[in-house]
Amino acid sequence: MSDFQQTVDLREKFKSKRKPPEPLEEIYETAAELKTISRPVAPKDYRRLWRALIFALAILVVGATVYSLFFRTKSAVVSPKAKDWYAVKLVNGEIFYGQVSELKADPVVLANVYYNYDQAKAKETGGTATERGLPAAEAGNLRLVKRGQETHGPAGTMDLVRSQVLFMEPLKSDSKVLKAILEYEK
Repeated sequence: MSDFQQTVDLREKFKSKRKPPEPLEEIYETAAELKTISRPVAPKDYRRLWRALIFALAILVVGATVYSLFFRTKSAVVSPKAKDWYAVKLVNGEIFYGQVSELKADPVVLANVYYNYDQAKAKETGGTATERGLPAAEAGNLRLVKRGQETHGPAGTMDLVRSQVLFMEPLKSDSKVLKAILEYEK
């Protein structure tokens, strides 16, 4: 096999294929077109717009959170002292008044417990006020004692086994018992 070497002049080859440039007068049809400059239109960049929009939304969320935490009116919120007060009657006849946090729990946790002083006295002496010969008007008086002030110093909450609870009924906001409790709590 022989080594083939040949020199090729590519300039000559491309000269024949290359067209001479056209004069400018032939490219532009009128002189006005020759004097105008057309700029290429750059594609619009929406990244800045999106960043500004996200920043504005973040500021709005932070502002709403700050407003709801610090500047929200307290009048719309119900006072925790005036809600969830119940009268709880046990199977042995004792009635306790207090706040029940979870109605379906076992044991039922009764906080801020109050009881009728006359009920406790009747238990000690062995009879109700009418059985002991007190007038009916005096029997209707209710003297509440806050649990936790006794000699043995309980914590003020009670854990009542559900099987010992006869019923739990919510106290109305205009109840004499609830009014007396809230007056004492002030």
